[in-house]
Amino acid sequence: MGNYLKDMFIEVREKNETISPLTELEQMMASVTEVLYGANVIEEAAREGFSVRLSLPRLTPNESWGNPDSQSRKDVDRIFASITRKGTIKERIDHINSFADPARAQRKGTGQRFNTILNMMMILESLQACLNDYSESSSGFVFEGFMAAVTGGKQIAGRVGGTLPIEDFVAGDGEPVSLKLLSPKTPIHGSFTNLVDYLFIRGGTGVDNIKYLIGRKNSDDAGSVTQLMLLEFIINRRNFVEIMLASGNQDLLGDQAKAIQDLAEVWKGSKEEIIDMRNVLVQTPGYNQTLGMFIKNVGDDASFDAQASDPKDPAVKQKQYGGEKGRAERISARVQGKADAAAGKEPDFESWLADHPELKDPEQKRALNAAIKTYKAGYAEYKPEQSEQPAPLAESYFGEFHEREKLMMEHERALMEAKGATGGKQWSISAAATEKIANIADVDYYGELNLSDENIKACTDIYIELMGENLVALLKTTEEFTKNIGKYFSADRRSTAMNANMQAQTDGKAIVTTLAAEQTASKKKDDIE
Repeated sequence: MGNYLKDMFIEVREKNETISPLTELEQMMASVTEVLYGANVIEEAAREGFSVRLSLPRLTPNESWGNPDSQSRKDVDRIFASITRKGTIKERIDHINSFADPARAQRKGTGQRFNTILNMMMILESLQACLNDYSESSSGFVFEGFMAAVTGGKQIAGRVGGTLPIEDFVAGDGEPVSLKLLSPKTPIHGSFTNLVDYLFIRGGTGVDNIKYLIGRKNSDDAGSVTQLMLLEFIINRRNFVEIMLASGNQDLLGDQAKAIQDLAEVWKGSKEEIIDMRNVLVQTPGYNQTLGMFIKNVGDDASFDAQASDPKDPAVKQKQYGGEKGRAERISARVQGKADAAAGKEPDFESWLADHPELKDPEQKRALNAAIKTYKAGYAEYKPEQSEQPAPLAESYFGEFHEREKLMMEHERALMEAKGATGGKQWSISAAATEKIANIADVDYYGELNLSDENIKACTDIYIELMGENLVALLKTTEEFTKNIGKYFSADRRSTAMNANMQAQTDGKAIVTTLAAEQTASKKKDDIE
């Protein structure tokens, strides 16, 4: 181990060439991290981020960040503490943005308090990972967990009142937020039925609004997100109808816009108001006449049955699973029957049954008979005549088909809630319509986060220079500490080992003293702004 450590910790001051403090810092950080964390802990990164430059472990964002009780969330909370002291979501995003702006980065203070810079750059890297290291469908869910951690809140993943919630996370202050991560021109969509139910039933006389946080992505030619614009707007009971009309969603309201608005103006959630609203909504084209809570959960006396929207009884699902398992067994028997016939074998159901011994149970007699029947049917399906093989299709055809399939899937997804006259529909607010509702919905522009590799590299250079002196001092001591521990366990001479032991203790005390000073400074000073 002694030789390994000796080779690992090359004394940069003994090299003949002139070495800058920055290079020295990077080399020593790499050496120390390999010993302390293991050479394989550092993930291969597609971009030259802050963690790669300093060989630090990278934060890997995931959905569990949205769960305050998860270990991942507890781990990152210490990192996000640098921003959770800020009040609003906008203030916290702006605080992050201040560390991604080279001009503002130049004004950051020096001194021992480099932990804030380390934390903020790791947060920026994790945001880059949210947007670039996952598929488009997964990226949104991971981003929700990220924003829940940013706000000190909780991601909402399960059903609420038997329906999928419109809020994606609840901020630490209890504010519900619906998060949309979109391309520049993609319209903002949402369930009309779920929004109405949220405002007038779930919100009750308490939380009667929902904040929409919209992130619009800009990407480079390779598809990596380079900029992220963020804005918010509020939909509540009082502005709901006006927003729908101003954004071109009047077809969802039909001729009931005024009736809904009149009820919204005086809404207290009384039984009379609930019944009146239900009578109005059944005449509204956009409201789901089957699954809407005003229909499914509200009785004729305005009583509310929360269980009406509950998922199916587990026993029902278990029975359904048993039925599908039987179907799978019959499929297997049918396929095997045809395969045996194609191989020129005599019918041999017993060979198939040997792999399914559970069907020999007397209680499974019905399932056994069904499997025998389908095996025979499969055997009879085999036709020895070989059909002419079609000519292979050009690869470009498959590419076009794949693109058409994606377009069709997007179209079908948008129409999922528009099945028939009673199916309910989605509201849509285009990018242009967002401007029209600016004053109605209190639209607030957060600004732009520059997440391009070039910008992050520029900030990284600045921060490494700002922190260099302090980090070099700490890492040199850490280097010596690690070398002396290696000498203690590997030295052949006892005297050498004991001297190394004593020096390691001295180095350890120096490290503790430096870290304690950093902690004291943190208590006396505000965070770097």
